[in-house]
Amino acid sequence: MERTAQQHRAETESWAATAPKNDSTIFGRKLKTDNPRNRDLSNLSALLAMRSRPMGVAEGVPTEPEPIIQTNWRIAPANDNTPPEDGFGADRSTEIVPSIEKIMEAAKYKPEQGFYIDERDKRHKITIAIGNLKFSDGSAVEQCFIRAPDGSIVEGTALLPIGALTQSREKSTRDKGGDEEATGSNAHYRWMVKGRIAKPPKMKPKKQERLAISKEQAREMLAEAYANTPVLPDVKSFDDGFPASPTNLRQLFMAGRKGKKGESGSQAWQDIFTEKENREQFARGLDAMQEEHFHVLTEAMSATSLRQLGEARGFKGRHAIDAGRRLLVAANDNFVEAMKLAEYAKAS
Repeated sequence: MERTAQQHRAETESWAATAPKNDSTIFGRKLKTDNPRNRDLSNLSALLAMRSRPMGVAEGVPTEPEPIIQTNWRIAPANDNTPPEDGFGADRSTEIVPSIEKIMEAAKYKPEQGFYIDERDKRHKITIAIGNLKFSDGSAVEQCFIRAPDGSIVEGTALLPIGALTQSREKSTRDKGGDEEATGSNAHYRWMVKGRIAKPPKMKPKKQERLAISKEQAREMLAEAYANTPVLPDVKSFDDGFPASPTNLRQLFMAGRKGKKGESGSQAWQDIFTEKENREQFARGLDAMQEEHFHVLTEAMSATSLRQLGEARGFKGRHAIDAGRRLLVAANDNFVEAMKLAEYAKAS
C-alpha cells in the first residue's frame, strides 16, 4: 500500500487521537499491581537537585566519573607521559639570518677586498664584505658553548675561520602552521579602536639605584621644581592608540577572543553572576538542613538500595528497607523546606 506523506501524517494523527496513553495497554501488557510499592518515592526532588547541584557545593558527596563513550575504536588516549619517539615532535619553522633575499640583494654590490697574514707572515687577499654581508678575516669570533677543562659545558667564544659569514644565526621561531605575523589579526582591532600603534623606544633606560622617599618629600621636590621653572613646557596631547608591545593585539582584548569551533569564547559576566548566586543559595539551603537529614541525602547519592540506607543505621532485613524509605522521605521534606528558607532569605 502506497500513500503520500500528507496521507501518512493524517493517518498517524487520527490514530494518536484514540490511542491509549500507556505503552502497556498498547502491547496488551498488564501492570503487576495498581498500587506500586515505591509510589511515595516518585516526587523526591531533593535527589535530582543534589545530582544537578552547582559546582563547588557539597564537595564531600561522592560523584561517579563521567562515562567514556564506547565505540569500535579508542578515543581515550593512554596518558603514559612517555616522551615521543624521534620524528613525532612538533615541526618547527627555522629562521636563518641573513635570508636568501638579503643575500641576493647584497650580491648586487661590489665585493670589498682585504688581507690577512698567516703564520709565515705571508699576506693573502680575501673578500671581507659584500654589501651588508661581512666575512671573517681570521680575527672574528662568535658566542657559543665550549667544553671547559673539567669537562663541563660553559659559554665562551670561538674563532671563525677565514671567509666565514659573520653575524649569521639560525633559530627556531614557531611551530609550523602558526601565525607568523599578527597583521591579519590586528586589522580587526585597529578597525574597532581607532588609533595608532606606538613605536618601541630607541634607547633603553639605564638601571640606576632606586631613590626611596616618602610622599611628603616627593611633594616638596615637585613644589621646588615648579618654583624653579618660570615657564612650564607645553602639555602635548596625543590621540588614543595601542602600546608598542605586545605586537599581537589579541592579547590586550582577552574577552574578545573566540575559541576553536564549538567553543563560545569568554563567558558572559551575567552567567558568572547567576552561577555564583545559585551556588550560594544552594549552600545556604544545605546549611539550613538538619545534620541527620543532610547525611541521609548525601549517602543516597551513592547508595544502591533503600536497604543500604537502613542497614547503615542499624536496621536489619525488611525493617532496613522501610527505615531507608522513611529516612529518605524525611530528608527530602527537610531539603524542600530548607530551600524555601534560602530563597526567602535571598529575596529579603
